Amino acid sequence: SNIDFIALLVNAYPDLQPWCVQEAAASGGDGGFYMEYLSSLLHHEDGNDAAKRDGALVKEWCSMLCSPDSEAAADRSIAQTYRQSFFCVASRENASSLFYHRNLPFLMDISVQISEFGLALSLANEIISNPRCCRDKQVLQYVLKHLCTISDKAIKGNEGEINTVLLAQVISFFIVISPCMQKHNCEFDDVAELSKLLEKCRIEMKNNPQYSPGNLDACITTISENASPAQSLQVLSQWEYDDTSTTSRSSPSSLIFPALHTSLIRGAREGARNELSGSLLRIQRAREEGRRPIVADNFGGMISSSYWNAYTEEELQAGDHGGEEEASGGFLWSSVIDGTLVIAK
Repeated sequence: SNIDFIALLVNAYPDLQPWCVQEAAASGGDGGFYMEYLSSLLHHEDGNDAAKRDGALVKEWCSMLCSPDSEAAADRSIAQTYRQSFFCVASRENASSLFYHRNLPFLMDISVQISEFGLALSLANEIISNPRCCRDKQVLQYVLKHLCTISDKAIKGNEGEINTVLLAQVISFFIVISPCMQKHNCEFDDVAELSKLLEKCRIEMKNNPQYSPGNLDACITTISENASPAQSLQVLSQWEYDDTSTTSRSSPSSLIFPALHTSLIRGAREGARNELSGSLLRIQRAREEGRRPIVADNFGGMISSSYWNAYTEEELQAGDHGGEEEASGGFLWSSVIDGTLVIAK
């Protein structure tokens, strides 16, 4: 049978080289036989370990696994098997990948071709973490090219709805790749790239009648939630709203103000995390424990080292001081702890 014969050929490696099997299969007119042979030779569990370290052989096999002209194109079960085999090589989350020679730029290219964008971004992150790859400017430009392709797919989305999950992953990766690009003197402007995302969304909304009017709002929100606060604010300050190219009834303020609020809140929180302050540490501790610091008026408004439970204390005083609290706008520290304190300027 074919299985026994293939097992015999696999056992003959490396004395019998794969190109010999390929030529014999081609002369016999059986193209599928060579694919079966490679799949056995490079199987993630039963394959030959030496063959798995052959970069050219692994590359050839991955190309055949993901080729649109393969037999998998007509059979869904075979296609699923082939894709799982590819993931065994390409995905670092799969323990079997450690045994293969992995050409990272090539694997990222294949991942984009088969629309496995999550895997492609994972490989991109692995590329810039690899000391040899991240020093190659051509490889870095190659990664940026694929990022552009992935962001286009995220903006177009599915059935007129933007893919905010994929877009968030791309934006987050901008933050990771920016220091690497600067270190190796490669041109990369985070703010310009983020602005391009908004422009792509606006153009898609103008040209695609099926595109949801809420996608522009979703794009702005995704940028404000995933880009660094400083870059998000720069993008929003430079963006020009064009109501002639959209069918959305949203005003510029309704689109921008929530994103500005999100960016400012994130920036304030990051600043608070990076600042050493006794008062901020007490507030943070109170927020984590659900308690409020006591403000002692007889000590000039200094924060005491003791704490009350904010919710219990407010319930106890609700009956006696409800009118006073309502008139004064509520307790100061409950607003501070919740992060909702408004200061008039």
